[in-house]
Amino acid sequence: MAFTPLSRLELALVVSVRSRVLNIARASAVNSLNAAAHQTITTLTRLASTVRSDRLRSLCALASAAVFVGASLVATPAGAHDGDGWSPRSSYTSTDTGAGTYSVPLLNADVPDISVERVPAAENDEGRDLYYMISTTMHLSPGAPIMKSYDLVNWEIVNYVFDRASIGDSFSLRNGQNSYGQGQWASSLRYHDGTFYAVFNTNNLSGAYLYRTDDIENGPWQRTALGRGLHDPSLFFDVDGTPYIFYGSGGTSAVRLNADLTAIAQDYPNIFTANNYAGQPFIGGLFEGAQVYHIDGWYYAVIITWPSGQGRQVVMFRSKDLLGRYTSTGGVNTYEAHGVLNSNGFAQGSLVPISRAGGGTDWHGMFFRDTFPIGRIPALIPATWQNGWPTFGTNGVVPVNGLFDKPIRLSPAEELFERQKSIVASDDFANDAPHKAYQDEQWTVPAPLDPAEIAPNGSRLDLAWEWNHAPDNRYWSLTDRDGWLRLTAGTVVTGQYVYTKLSNRAELAWFEEARNTLSQRTFGPRQSVQTRMDISGMRNGDVAGLAAYNRGFSYVAVKRIGDVNTLGVVNRSQPFAVDLDQSTLENFVSGTTVSLGDATEVHVKADLDFSAPVGQLWTTFYYSLDGVQWTRLGNRVGPQALDGSLAHFMGHRVGLFNYATQETGGHVDFDDYLLSDVLTAQARPLDTTALDAAIAHAQTLDPRYYPADAWAATQSALAAATSARAGQLGTQNQIDAPERALSYQLARLGVLAALPVTATAQVRCLSGKAYLAVQVRNDSDEAVEITVETPYGNRSFAAVAPGANVYQSFNTRASSVAAGAATVRATGAVAGRDVTTVHAAQHPADACGG
Repeated sequence: MAFTPLSRLELALVVSVRSRVLNIARASAVNSLNAAAHQTITTLTRLASTVRSDRLRSLCALASAAVFVGASLVATPAGAHDGDGWSPRSSYTSTDTGAGTYSVPLLNADVPDISVERVPAAENDEGRDLYYMISTTMHLSPGAPIMKSYDLVNWEIVNYVFDRASIGDSFSLRNGQNSYGQGQWASSLRYHDGTFYAVFNTNNLSGAYLYRTDDIENGPWQRTALGRGLHDPSLFFDVDGTPYIFYGSGGTSAVRLNADLTAIAQDYPNIFTANNYAGQPFIGGLFEGAQVYHIDGWYYAVIITWPSGQGRQVVMFRSKDLLGRYTSTGGVNTYEAHGVLNSNGFAQGSLVPISRAGGGTDWHGMFFRDTFPIGRIPALIPATWQNGWPTFGTNGVVPVNGLFDKPIRLSPAEELFERQKSIVASDDFANDAPHKAYQDEQWTVPAPLDPAEIAPNGSRLDLAWEWNHAPDNRYWSLTDRDGWLRLTAGTVVTGQYVYTKLSNRAELAWFEEARNTLSQRTFGPRQSVQTRMDISGMRNGDVAGLAAYNRGFSYVAVKRIGDVNTLGVVNRSQPFAVDLDQSTLENFVSGTTVSLGDATEVHVKADLDFSAPVGQLWTTFYYSLDGVQWTRLGNRVGPQALDGSLAHFMGHRVGLFNYATQETGGHVDFDDYLLSDVLTAQARPLDTTALDAAIAHAQTLDPRYYPADAWAATQSALAAATSARAGQLGTQNQIDAPERALSYQLARLGVLAALPVTATAQVRCLSGKAYLAVQVRNDSDEAVEITVETPYGNRSFAAVAPGANVYQSFNTRASSVAAGAATVRATGAVAGRDVTTVHAAQHPADACGG
């Protein structure tokens, strides 16, 4: 969750209150604490009232929240909140149990057609293996997300390959054109000789494209059009570096690229086909999604098949000859086939190498499973090899929600932080997301297209967000109103759009035609989303709200008709007609409408339940005028399920939208997007336990142990969390969103924690011999263990007292020393957790005279 960084004045105010209440807590009994805290609140309120800032005035709630923290510090034994009470859960899209295991599928969200690539420790600046994953996003913008992981279980989005796959009408949902079910498909991600490559096919945007960059997380991508379609392309560099793309459906073909990967140089159609394996029980159906690898002298192709009467499954093919019959004696097919996974529909994806001690490599599979209406969800599945073939899972069985041991273990602090990472996010629309190079794509804009539609507008959204088709940047903003997302109706819906992918040319609903719908993935098995809408800028005919959508959709919206604002629920489920009466289709469901009178703001909440029953989505909507008292809008609506026509062919998403049916120019402002996995229908009491623990833990930390920027981010999250805790709470969303944001920052601090020591090294001469002298001072408030490592010997010092110095001189047994460094390791406790910090004590070259 992104929160607006505090200004210097605000931060000073927060720190002052925090310090005052903590001092009170340490020195006073509970009764005197309450009196002193009341005085603090009064003083802060008076100060805040003199400042012309809504945000600053809201911080007066911080003092109230501090009472909770201070009281708990007084009322409990010393040290009770030194970290023991804070134990955050894994993120909504992590299935890491925190006990060395994880369940499959991973992520609980729509991440289809995955391709995973490892960057070895020796080839990156972090000094450990890094993993990146790319996925299909079809008509969404930005597209082709790059996800990163250190352990293959927990993932976060770090970049996108493109902002727009095209500036044409179809990708922009403009002039009657759309890319539903089309756009970018089945990317392949590869790293070779310091460059990252992404290749994907587009069904309606002139074929396949190859992108490249030397900085996968931050750099710009260079785009090359390959000039033709390549179904499910897989980029592969042969052992001699020759680049190929394997592709196809029903058969596997290849093209060889030229040396600089800018054009196709040669074709190799139908290297092997499904017909070559007639009679094999695991061959049939799809026969696509090939990804190619070279392992122990064999070329392997991983392919998804779907034999009649069976589930989706993984088949592998291997050959000593990459091009098979094109290079074999007599032109015969050299690829053998072997079924390697047929369990619960896990199929299509990557093989993933994992480095082992001694230079060995283990392999896992990253395959996805159809889990609609959530989507196609990936799973990391271990492999056991025998006779050159892998078997995935436990003797070929992969139970849904089954547990496996994590293949890569990190330090406890790193594992805690990784579990906080997610591919969905709450947001306060503070325009504080990092700038990414894809946002600066350069296009030649043809007339009559307005360049401002494409030009950056100064607003930066969290990487979890994607637009439903490429946005019109003139009609959305995070800068028009600080801390709010503004969606302006720039066009009037026509009802004239149709699915170009479908042979029957079925019409789109108005909601599907709406431009600038902002969306995130859904996550299962349950998800709640809450937002506040300022509807004062709406015009007659405008419709704006919160949607759970695919081709089937449900939404809660405000409609303004005849200067009257009415709130209600719309539900569209199967079967889908070819010809639509759009206005009738999007009528409010009977029993769900509320007249909003002269209210200018309304809070709305969508509770998505994918578990009752599995395979369907039922959504319940609520509204509130104050954010505290909530009312259900009718009964739950649905069911939503997989659309067999594959018109959208992605998992359900949650979207914020505003469209016009009469005139342009109306706008709606959205304040906050708050996530939870607790539904109102579960009838659970509001639970602040995790939020209280995070706040209490944050109050125990010392800024000296952490980088300044990370500390400032944590203080900002703490201010938001304490403000939320002090306010009136109406939903679990209002609790969980700030707790998750604060826990993320606290876990990040745990990884960045460093013990403050001062280390110096110098060369001294004695009897013509050089000695390396190292001195280390413990600058922390606790005893630490210090180890000094040099090429000339090592020395450890146990329990070095605060402020104490240790000294060691190492005999180099030489008369001169080259410039270098001594490595100093300090080990001790920070916030109740063991931390080891490494310092380098540099020394110059020196020579001792004879």
